[in-house]
Amino acid sequence: MLRYLTLVGALCAACAPFLPGGVPRPGPDAWSIGLAVGVVVAAVLGLGRARPAGAVLGAGAAVAALVLLGRDLGTGLTGVDLPVLAVGAVAVAVGVFRSRDWRVRPVGAGLALVVAVVAAGAPAGAEVLVVRSEARDARNSAPEPVAERPGDRQWAWQPSSDVVGVVAAGHGVAVGLREGAVVGLNGPDGREEWRYARPGARVGAVAASMDRRAVVVAFGSTRDTRAQLVVVLDAGTGRVRWQVVLRSVLVEVGELVPGTRTLAVRDRDVVTGYDLDSGEVRWTWTAPAGCGSRYTLPARGRTTVPVVVECGDVVALVALDEVSGRERWRHEVRPGPLNGEVFDVVLVGAPDGSVWSARMAGGGLFDAETGTPLARPEAPWTARVEVGATPLLEQADGRTSALDPRTGGTTPLSVEACPGRVADTTTATTYLRACRDTGRELTVVTQPLDGSPPATTPVRLDGSGSRSDLHLVAAPGAVVVARETYGGTPSPVVGLVPRDAGVGSGEVGDGVG
Repeated sequence: MLRYLTLVGALCAACAPFLPGGVPRPGPDAWSIGLAVGVVVAAVLGLGRARPAGAVLGAGAAVAALVLLGRDLGTGLTGVDLPVLAVGAVAVAVGVFRSRDWRVRPVGAGLALVVAVVAAGAPAGAEVLVVRSEARDARNSAPEPVAERPGDRQWAWQPSSDVVGVVAAGHGVAVGLREGAVVGLNGPDGREEWRYARPGARVGAVAASMDRRAVVVAFGSTRDTRAQLVVVLDAGTGRVRWQVVLRSVLVEVGELVPGTRTLAVRDRDVVTGYDLDSGEVRWTWTAPAGCGSRYTLPARGRTTVPVVVECGDVVALVALDEVSGRERWRHEVRPGPLNGEVFDVVLVGAPDGSVWSARMAGGGLFDAETGTPLARPEAPWTARVEVGATPLLEQADGRTSALDPRTGGTTPLSVEACPGRVADTTTATTYLRACRDTGRELTVVTQPLDGSPPATTPVRLDGSGSRSDLHLVAAPGAVVVARETYGGTPSPVVGLVPRDAGVGSGEVGDGVG
């Protein structure tokens, strides 16, 4: 009466290799294909006259499928194929062992239907097993403006593993942890608002949309480095909007730079715009016929996507509309004879998407939304637009100035106030630097851009791990300082709260990591 159970199980196993394998199997996988063949052969033997051989083979295939599925779950990542294959293998093993005849009985038909339903829901069940999510209810308010400067009040949040990334998002910051988690902290008091984790996975990148309403996180496997799972979360609640598997190299070269409504990713010569709310592919772009598209460092405008197009002797910086993918504006240069040399183009974008710095002949600073030429420094490589809301000009002799890209005016900044800079950022009104890092303590120097004297704020960052990059982030409710470490005790994430910032339940975070 269980022959129909065997048939349904064999059908599930036969279909499994054609289903997405996710991060563990981004391409054809010999193990899953071999197991699927083994399950189908076991079913054929069991339905024929070699039932004992089919039962032995079916049991072995079922055990192997469950072991592989368990290994996937241990990495925090799995695809659709293996859960379906595991259900099919178990069904065939049971069906072959108990098969007697082809007569349809209610119990056999019911079990076959149950297997079909379980196989259809197995991928979602596996996802539930690997994800640890603590979301919060949605707020009605939009993300607040970032803190312009730190105040006297501080909070400290102790992470449970090493910090690998910090971005301003939602009502504070999103912190990526090496243990495969991303945590949303409230800016004014450091409270943990939400958490999304895939234990066993590694966090490859953390980014926020231009309006700070979405957080984009890449999770990679420790066993297979060919692909990563990109998950888009709501920055206010921590709830998943959508997810997609991308090649690891796209994450590693920084392609995860979301705009306001679209995540545009360049894979080889094709740029694809994914809707940040739904994950729908809004558009794809390739260079026009007869033209080429030069690869540049990933950058985004608030609502535009840059590409560099070469057509004959013309090189153009082209801005695509992030919603439609159509050209919004372009800036063309004719470099002339290059005598075999490559026309060099380096494109850098401001974190808020307002300005692009095109380091090329005839380049300069451009308004990313309209294409309006802004300041054109004599040495374009001295302009640092990536540092924050206010670009900086840094000369070879050590002189540093704040640059107003609209007028080209500059404001000299004091280098002496921070002789040992380890990280810096700018807001609309201040220049912030982390200085004199001893491993246990550092100083944040705040220099107003109106010429007022600098102020200093000491920050404790105790931790016993090996030190790496330091993050200095101007976020809603606080200026946040965090250190990437490896091994030992992670350093805390510290928020420097302005006097006018709203406070939740207390001044100090709950310390839950």
